[in-house]
Amino acid sequence: MPTTLFAQYNLTLRKTAAVLLVAMVLMLLDSKNPDWFNPIRDTSHSAMQPIYQMSVLPTFVSHWADGTLMSKEALRRENVQLHAQLLHAQAKLQQQDYVLAQNARLQGILSTTKPDQYELNLAQVIGTDTNPLKQIVVLNKGSKDGVQVGQTAIDENGILGQIINVYPNTSRLLLITDELQSVSVTVRRTGQRAIVTGEGTPSTLKLDYIFKTSDIRVGDELISSGLGGRFPAGYRVGRVEYISPEQNENFMNIDVTPAADFVNSSYVLIMQDSEHAPNFRDDRFAGSLELTQIPYVPPSRSIESK
Repeated sequence: MPTTLFAQYNLTLRKTAAVLLVAMVLMLLDSKNPDWFNPIRDTSHSAMQPIYQMSVLPTFVSHWADGTLMSKEALRRENVQLHAQLLHAQAKLQQQDYVLAQNARLQGILSTTKPDQYELNLAQVIGTDTNPLKQIVVLNKGSKDGVQVGQTAIDENGILGQIINVYPNTSRLLLITDELQSVSVTVRRTGQRAIVTGEGTPSTLKLDYIFKTSDIRVGDELISSGLGGRFPAGYRVGRVEYISPEQNENFMNIDVTPAADFVNSSYVLIMQDSEHAPNFRDDRFAGSLELTQIPYVPPSRSIESK
């Protein structure tokens, strides 16, 4: 007897109903005894694992291609920008630490001068002075970039030195480790003032004018005091490394380890007044060098001798 169209539909309906019935029975058994079907689940998940891996393959290939095709120039620009941002952030942190310490110890004693504003101009060290006895480096920023004689240069750790010569595209920086350079400092722990002078080597400074009876210890941190106006206040200069037991006359012989890195410093930050700071258009440093409203804590009022 030939199978009619209606008979074919009835057979298909019966098969569907049977499959649904078996599925419902399996679901009921699984809800009552889930442990029975754990081996089946594990097998199905294992079988699907290659499909999952194939589904993420296009994303993996895309990331791999992006990383491979990125040029060395793009990586260099990104590295320079990140380095500039790090220097900027660390310079702000050390200034804020100093302000907090001074405000807690010298409430109402310091004058209320309006805070100065500095902008940081990132410069690269491109050479050293021809005289090996001088602690001078050459920077790739000059008068066209707003650099002026007397401006201070720092790194992420502390003060490096002061600009002594300016040319259109370059400038010369006299480091504080030079024998002709000195910085007025304050001992952070006690507030005592002194002078740090260079020794002609990038690894050692000398702390002068500390009396034998003064409270000074190995490890004391020295901060620029701002006296004389040559260097701004609140930046790290060094740390007391050694106090010699042999003293000269009334003063101690004290060695200081510089805070800044004078050996491996490839980039420096030149502190410029906001009115002299250039408008940066280079996309390598865009948005990474702006520093506004850094508080400057002036020295206490001098007492006139009668």
